[in-house]
Amino acid sequence: PVVLAEYEDRRIDLDHPDAAFVATRLHGRIALRRDLDGGYVLNPRQFVGLVTLPSGRSLVCRPKVPARNLFAMIGAALDLPDLFHDAPVGVDRVEDVIELIIDRFASLMEERVDRGLYRAYVETEENLAMVRGRIVAAEDLRRNHVLRHRTWCRFAEYSWDVPENRVLRQVARLLAGWGLSACLRHRLLRLAAALEEISPGRYVAADLDRWAYHRLNEDYRPLHRLCQLFLEGASLAEAAGAFDISSFLIDMNHLFEAFVTRTLREHAPTGTTVRPQAHISLDQAGTVAMRPDIVVRHTDRMALVADCKYKRLDIGQHRHHDLYQLVAYCTALGIDQGLLVYPRHLAPIDDVVAVRNATIAIHETTIDLSVPHNHLPAECARLAQIAFALATPAPPVGALPRPA
Repeated sequence: PVVLAEYEDRRIDLDHPDAAFVATRLHGRIALRRDLDGGYVLNPRQFVGLVTLPSGRSLVCRPKVPARNLFAMIGAALDLPDLFHDAPVGVDRVEDVIELIIDRFASLMEERVDRGLYRAYVETEENLAMVRGRIVAAEDLRRNHVLRHRTWCRFAEYSWDVPENRVLRQVARLLAGWGLSACLRHRLLRLAAALEEISPGRYVAADLDRWAYHRLNEDYRPLHRLCQLFLEGASLAEAAGAFDISSFLIDMNHLFEAFVTRTLREHAPTGTTVRPQAHISLDQAGTVAMRPDIVVRHTDRMALVADCKYKRLDIGQHRHHDLYQLVAYCTALGIDQGLLVYPRHLAPIDDVVAVRNATIAIHETTIDLSVPHNHLPAECARLAQIAFALATPAPPVGALPRPA
């Protein structure tokens, strides 16, 4: 395979079909340009994972984050800590991480099939020889006005052919087409065959955000979270429903944001809430929309706004655009504290930018994602301590406690 590293250029020779595939199907993900020698320079930017080209060659986009930490980040982002609590020894490549996640998905799906699939009443309309349910008079007259041996009926059927199961069949068949180990591929094919009576789904990742859960289908939530991960990672085109059966890419920008959000939620003290992707506006008319990554409320007030930036930041360096963005968030929300979170590069950073002619202070900090996997929880706790110290400032020395 051709190994790429995130945010790094690499020159490789590509034939025309492979170059066209990268330029069209991977547009917006892997950057492609010609060099002076007639070859191609690829840069996966913030995307990590696997891509199989039309020629059969593979692109492996590897992260700077250790594989076991990447596995933990995905588990935190999906809110599945029990399923992703630890990766086995020997998982040291992004390929291993992807196969391990698929293995966990297959195990969950096997348990679900063994227990029996979720069923629900599904309303159906059909032209029947015998009346079932209710007659749809207008449709019956339109379809059966000449031959009256059939009746157009609407009825409810208790069925497992429901969206909750259709997406499982869709993803099982999708994953079975990837270049996995023979054992795992056979498990996925066996699962897809077990769901053969269910209609094939054509869902995209965003569809699953709109699904509601209740006591009868709540145990599907982990499965659907994994389905969403696979559908998002395998979609290589802007058109809904376009999937490549042998490619999977993870956006580290989104993963880092979700990981930091989950970290703060887990460590939030009593009376403090963490809200991701809040909708706010800069102007009074509400025409300039903004969506900060994280807004922290303490008791009854907004106390901190934070943005997560999966970028390299060196000591003494400032990303001016990021600072401008946080100042706008603080101004719109009427709060004084902003926090920019970056992955650590060479050394930890803990800077404060005090804004002139304002009471706003923008804090810059880093989280070290390169630590050994058993040290990552402590690094997360350190980040949370920094954030909540800003959101819940200590009372002045000598201040009296509030009466109960």
